[in-house]
Amino acid sequence: MTSLLKAWLLDPLALLFLFSLILSVVFLAGRRGRRSRGESGSGTSRRKRGSRRSLWPIMLIWVVAFLVFSAPVIVNPLIATLEDPFLSEPECGPGSHLVLLGGGVDSRVVDASEYGRMGNATLTRATAAARVALAEPDTRLIVAGGAVGRIAEAEVIASYLQRLGVNAERMVKEADSATTRENALNVAVLLQAESIEGPVRLVTSAMHMPRALLSFRQVLADTNIDVCPVSVDVQALKNVPWYAVMPQTTAIMRSEMLLHEAVALLIYRLKGWL
Repeated sequence: MTSLLKAWLLDPLALLFLFSLILSVVFLAGRRGRRSRGESGSGTSRRKRGSRRSLWPIMLIWVVAFLVFSAPVIVNPLIATLEDPFLSEPECGPGSHLVLLGGGVDSRVVDASEYGRMGNATLTRATAAARVALAEPDTRLIVAGGAVGRIAEAEVIASYLQRLGVNAERMVKEADSATTRENALNVAVLLQAESIEGPVRLVTSAMHMPRALLSFRQVLADTNIDVCPVSVDVQALKNVPWYAVMPQTTAIMRSEMLLHEAVALLIYRLKGWL
């Protein structure tokens, strides 16, 4: 509880929320005070009273919306609904291939060795894939991620994996895709040119896994290639206390990721890509 209070007091979003509530209460109290000093039976007073009443639903909607996108106790369970289904699946069995999907690299990268330009999701995914690859010397890696700037994401990730000790000869780079759909289409071509044994393990963030896995399974539906999820970079916090209702910047950042993924899932479904 103490750490949560410290987070509230030091979080600018939480302070902004409190300040907004205080201003709203002061504003409504001031309107009520002015009304009580006026003539209670006048038409002007009735209009003011009606105006004040009409503000309450607006304030309530605003507060609820604010909390849905920024309160840890609400945001985390919403994220979990997207992440948990594939986290609970049985662990993948051994296989000959690992597919690693990039999660973003700064467009200002000018050299594949600039690992610091990788986004947090990319770094987490690549590190997890490296652990598997180093533990399984015979496993082949397909690294997928196109270019936003001058250097393809796959190039940066592959360079990072080499730095961790993964032999370059074990890696195949798919550097032409810009979306998850293109990841699936381009990697499917590469996989069908490989000799596959066991399930192909797909490594990506837990929140991204539903869209990624369903995309790969649809693209590979007419083959005998089985794709198995390896979810990393889990965002949902478990056992969030009920009193964690105060908005936090970290929660609203996670809700932005959730909103992005929810919209992308909807678009993919409408286009028939899942």
